[in-house]
Amino acid sequence: MTISKVIFFIVLICLGVSTSIAHAQSNDDPTARKLYLDFGGSIGIFIPYDHDKGQKALMGSNAMTSLQLNYHQDYFAELQFGQTTVNFKSQSNFGAINSAVDAKANSTNLGLNFGYQRSFGHWQPFVLAGAGASFIDVPAASLDRETNTVNYTTFSGTYLYVNAGGGMNYKVSKSFIIYLEMQGSTIPHLPNKSSTHLSGISAMIGIKAPL
Repeated sequence: MTISKVIFFIVLICLGVSTSIAHAQSNDDPTARKLYLDFGGSIGIFIPYDHDKGQKALMGSNAMTSLQLNYHQDYFAELQFGQTTVNFKSQSNFGAINSAVDAKANSTNLGLNFGYQRSFGHWQPFVLAGAGASFIDVPAASLDRETNTVNYTTFSGTYLYVNAGGGMNYKVSKSFIIYLEMQGSTIPHLPNKSSTHLSGISAMIGIKAPL
């Protein structure tokens, strides 16, 4: 997991604690309203569904920010913005030239989820599903036969992604929530020739604060 994602999560914790203190001082319970917002974020690991034959399974990381609109504490719509980073390994053979790439592939995702949650005391399980746009950047190699040169570039594109998952909220207080979440996501129209492995399962831990 990168240092930037750890810093991102620390900043979110600070924001959540600040919001919790502010609500505690005002004695306001946002969840008592018919409509209210949650702001939060998470970090975690990413495990691709598949990997190249003969290679070890690749793993990555992700970081996500979310703004969630809740209706009567049960139904919600969630706007998610996040990035998945996974190890990228590719081997190509251009005649007498062998090329090996060992780098990182990135997917920046912006999506909208709809879900249902149910409270049991401090615990609140939830399920969700949604879709959005995935902006990918993947290292690539190609051969210029005129100069007999291997060029290393970045393949970029925008694709539809679909995700579904579930998890558990734990209400520490009326204004501070810790949660665990599992999500499965896929980019169905990503070209087969791209060894990006950006479809997979995410396991995340995060925090939320009602606004």
